[in-house]
Parts: sequence; structure tokens; C-alpha cells
Amino acid sequence: MTTLEAALIKEQGVTFVVAAVRDSVIDNISEAERMIATISVSFRCPAVLIGAHSHRTRGRRDLVQFLSHVHISRLPWRKWSLAA
Repeated sequence: MTTLEAALIKEQGVTFVVAAVRDSVIDNISEAERMIATISVSFRCPAVLIGAHSHRTRGRRDLVQFLSHVHISRLPWRKWSLAA
């Protein structure tokens, strides 16, 4: 079982998840894409990754654009347990 810190967002009719990951995941495109796919399947919605320290994002362009206007402290963060 894997623990993930993430925020489930419902905005303008779109549900998506924002997951905090190590900055090194954001820097590695193939690892980031794998992580996005895995999280998307687990949550059954699109996923965006955010670097835990750098706060850089990776994911669907429209969702990343939306997040650029929201301070991360305003997201409903919680810990999720995902099956490995």
C-alpha cells in the first residue's frame, strides 16, 4: 500500500486530483507521466503532479493553468492510501 498526499478538486464541472511528489519526479518526464497515469487510474480522474518543494507542476495543460491561479495552501490536502 502506498500513501500519497493529494487534493481532490471539483471545479467548473471537472474533477481532478493534485498529488504532491518529489521534485525529482517532476524533473523526469517519463517517471512523471507514469505517475500521472497511475494516479489517474486510482482516482478515476485526471491527475496533476506538484513538486513537494519547488511547487512546479506537470499534467494536463488546462488543469495546470487553473492551478497557477490558486495558492497550494488553499487546496483540500489529505493523505490517501493507494493499492500498490
